[in-house]
Amino acid sequence: MQPTGTVRSSVINLVKTIVGAGLLAIPYAFKSDGVLVGVLLILLAAITSGFGLFVLGKCSKTLIDPRDSSFFSLCMLTYPSLSPLFDLAMITQCFGVGLSYLVLIGDVFPGLFGGQRDWWIVGSSLVVVPLCLLKKLDSLKYSSIIGLFALAYLSLLILSTFVYEYSSGRYEEVRGDISWWSVYDYKGLMSTFSIIIFAYTGSMNLFSIVNELRNNTMTNITAVVNRSIAIATVFFIAVALAGYLTFGSNTLGNIMLNYDDTSIYVHIGKFCLGSMVVLTFPLLFHPCRIAVNNLCVWAQLQREKRAESHQECEPLNPNTPSSVRPISLSVQDSDSRSLVNSYGATQGNEEIEDLEVAGNGSPHVNIPDGRFYIITALLLIAMYALALNVNSFATVLAFVGATGSTSISFTLPGLFGYKLIGTDYLAAGQVIPSLEVFYKRCSFLLTWFGLGVMFLSLYVIYTNGAG
Repeated sequence: MQPTGTVRSSVINLVKTIVGAGLLAIPYAFKSDGVLVGVLLILLAAITSGFGLFVLGKCSKTLIDPRDSSFFSLCMLTYPSLSPLFDLAMITQCFGVGLSYLVLIGDVFPGLFGGQRDWWIVGSSLVVVPLCLLKKLDSLKYSSIIGLFALAYLSLLILSTFVYEYSSGRYEEVRGDISWWSVYDYKGLMSTFSIIIFAYTGSMNLFSIVNELRNNTMTNITAVVNRSIAIATVFFIAVALAGYLTFGSNTLGNIMLNYDDTSIYVHIGKFCLGSMVVLTFPLLFHPCRIAVNNLCVWAQLQREKRAESHQECEPLNPNTPSSVRPISLSVQDSDSRSLVNSYGATQGNEEIEDLEVAGNGSPHVNIPDGRFYIITALLLIAMYALALNVNSFATVLAFVGATGSTSISFTLPGLFGYKLIGTDYLAAGQVIPSLEVFYKRCSFLLTWFGLGVMFLSLYVIYTNGAG
């Protein structure tokens, strides 16, 4: 398939991936954090998440074909033995959040239009399934545009209510205490910290965006990341400030629950929330399907390796075509492209030298049509079946965020960046530029930041469960 993505369409899809229903929980985080600390935490999340996306884009350039980038290809190149664990983290994150969206559909629409919860969940498949059958992420740009309009309405509703309450003087009737400079609740700060950090999760679709950009230069990738993070940050800060300054310490976990349920504008807002969730689901399903396929390919590779180990004493037939080739990095010179395994050349890593993947010399794994539809069907059936039988799984979802989200947003990008950034210069016999060294060291710090966020989040989950 020819790449069709533009910077604009890529920004639309990445913003819609990042800004989801979690936007409505950000004002609740300010309830504990206060305005100053809350804004600082949003900026911290924006910088760290944005740098993680930038590092993933930069690492994609170390492959023979940057359009064949994926978490799987980079894992097989750097930490092949851990590849299935990383794909499991991706599946856990996307499956868990997607499942929560289906449950939210069953909670929102019956209150608006009546009917049974289960029928609304099943009915959402009329929109969800066709979108999930699209093979290219760029094909979802039109549904993402509609989702962004829904987000815009929700944001305007929250902002306009804030302006109206202050201009009319009615805010004193609904607003609790406001904390501008100090933390209002230190115990709540630990719990809400993860809300803000996880709100920026969008790395699951970064590689699809890189692969589908018509001109996927590092300049364009950086532009997509910077613009997406900037737009998401504007959404988060505006909604957080307007929502929190309207209700103060009375702010609820979902800001929409604070508004008059009889208002037609609130009903439209809830409809926009439900529509946004329906249209965001395919953006989470797309990387989940890729990760499941990667596990299938990894299992196939292990079977092939075991079969080869049993036959290693037998003479090889030079006429037998091989379906696998080593993963290599690329070095571009003025005359031609030479394929170099930089780890084998510079570090003598035999594990990397012997690494093989299916395909025509590419580390990227395409999904055959048959497997594409089988994986799609099995995942959708599993997610809808669980959504119909589970009303709440807040603890499970919190665990998913603590492990899956931190892995794909911070830990994995940091590990990839620390091991891959600068290797193309070494393979070409050049000195790594100081800026590349800086990115490499920051990647190392990003890994530890991700581990710190994960352990802090798991601690909060444990203490809340024990309490």
